[in-house]
Amino acid sequence: MIPKNIRKEHILKAIKEIDRSGTPSARKSRKFYLIYKGKPYPVKYVISLANKYANGEELEHTKFSGGKEANGFLGKLGFKVVESIAEDFHKHDERCSKCKKTVEAMLRNIYGRVLRNYRFELGTKPDDYRDYHFYKDIVVIFRILQNYRNHKDFVKEPKLPPCDFFLPEAGFIVEFDESQHFTFCRKLSLLEYPENLVVGFCLKKWINLCEVIDAKDNDPPYRDEQRAWYDTIRDFLPTTEGLKPTRRLFSRDFQWCSMNPENPYHLKIFKAILEGKEPWWKIRVRKEQNPWIARIIIHSPDWYGYPETAKQILTEICRRWPKDIRVKFIITGGGFLQFNWPNNIGKKEIGDNLNPNPTSFGALLKGAERCVRTVIDDQLCLKLRKLSNYITLGVDSFKFGASTTKNYMSELHVEFVCLVDLINKRFHLTGKSYPTPREQRRLVRMTDLKSHFIELGDGKVMVLGCHDLTIFNPRSDAVASGWRKRLKEEFKRVAIEEDPTIVLHHPHTTDCINVWGQALGGLERVLNNLEIYAGAGRWPHTIYHSYKDGGIHCTFEDVREKTKRGNSIDFIVMRTFHV
Repeated sequence: MIPKNIRKEHILKAIKEIDRSGTPSARKSRKFYLIYKGKPYPVKYVISLANKYANGEELEHTKFSGGKEANGFLGKLGFKVVESIAEDFHKHDERCSKCKKTVEAMLRNIYGRVLRNYRFELGTKPDDYRDYHFYKDIVVIFRILQNYRNHKDFVKEPKLPPCDFFLPEAGFIVEFDESQHFTFCRKLSLLEYPENLVVGFCLKKWINLCEVIDAKDNDPPYRDEQRAWYDTIRDFLPTTEGLKPTRRLFSRDFQWCSMNPENPYHLKIFKAILEGKEPWWKIRVRKEQNPWIARIIIHSPDWYGYPETAKQILTEICRRWPKDIRVKFIITGGGFLQFNWPNNIGKKEIGDNLNPNPTSFGALLKGAERCVRTVIDDQLCLKLRKLSNYITLGVDSFKFGASTTKNYMSELHVEFVCLVDLINKRFHLTGKSYPTPREQRRLVRMTDLKSHFIELGDGKVMVLGCHDLTIFNPRSDAVASGWRKRLKEEFKRVAIEEDPTIVLHHPHTTDCINVWGQALGGLERVLNNLEIYAGAGRWPHTIYHSYKDGGIHCTFEDVREKTKRGNSIDFIVMRTFHV
């Protein structure tokens, strides 16, 4: 039985201990996880540790039950527990422990000895650097951070906290920056770096990431200032220690755990990233006769929806576009763009995320449209309208990982699709109306079903978000209940009434011909006059999909063919490096 005197503060202390020391392999959960700040923790181990803070000793796991008892206990304290987090959660979360281990192994195989969490005996106050030539520069940075929110006393440690990795033979440190490092405070400090300070990362990119991510951590209230200051000292550290410039990796720049430290090519790619060489996007063109649509297919597991990258790719596609070909539509997939969730909108402002407050939802729509307009500016619009009448762009609020059936989404988010009339430069937005079960508690849903149907003058198009196509899957009809069943029936009724001839689908990921096959079959039975269908998106793993016995299930070409009706021109975008 769980002791009743365990309180919320004891649970939070247990969580902090796990953050510091990790979870023993024997105590990792197979089924239930407590979710705190987007990170999963094993339920029974959290309670066992919490007892140490409440009653002086760790509680034996055999003395209480998991499941109903443990989950109910945490629920009463206000914590969220979820069941069976798929491995995808860990793969796609930027705090993936495998990613850091892979980075460490890559560093070791390239540069030799690696010391993890290495502590330099350096002070944390500006006066500790009075004898160095950059003293005035860091004093300025320190005062700017102090004055930003009037947190004067944010330095709590006399010595600099450990660096992520120190390579003594190579002579430099490597910092693995997660999103919480990219704050307005960090931007303030980076902007004040002197011109003669050499850093081993792209300063402009780091400043831009601070603007795009704009993370906030107010626990404690001065945490952003503190983190920015310690990062500043680490960037100036090479001057004091006689080292090469500090190098930094962005946790979301790559799915680091997908690399093989024993693969020479992967080592070359990793070294190129570490040395600041920017990736480039290789574009393959697959052209069929008389195409009616162009699809942009991201053939990479690493796509984060940066507007700048998306704009570069669209511009390059315009340059690569075959002569004498014009299509009616160019389509992308879900999350082709990502925008920042507004700071002034939280759970309270949204209300019921399945039936959100109209004012707050309107603000999200405006944020998405602003993001699209930064990409489809006048210059790019002029180029695109020579090639197509319309372009659709999946535009999500920022979140970790792509929306898939198995991927749990821990933060409030929204997923839109914007159809841009390139001739008249008009913007029409709709959004996901049918969330996956794992995201339904956090997805802010599009309730206006008619927004999916757009009259184009010479016909009507139905625009679907990622999981919306599942509405038409007959297999899910049998298990749908409650609001899901009612929504499926209502959407089908509206679809029959609107009678579109074209359906454009915007999945986040597609890796097999069977993913959307059942739903597409159901769609064809509901819409009698359907003429054209196409889906685009990210196809990260579709080189082949094999049976357990090793036989090939489907190829990339199979998936390309089965996700459209009619001829297309496909631009297959792959991330690569000059190595």
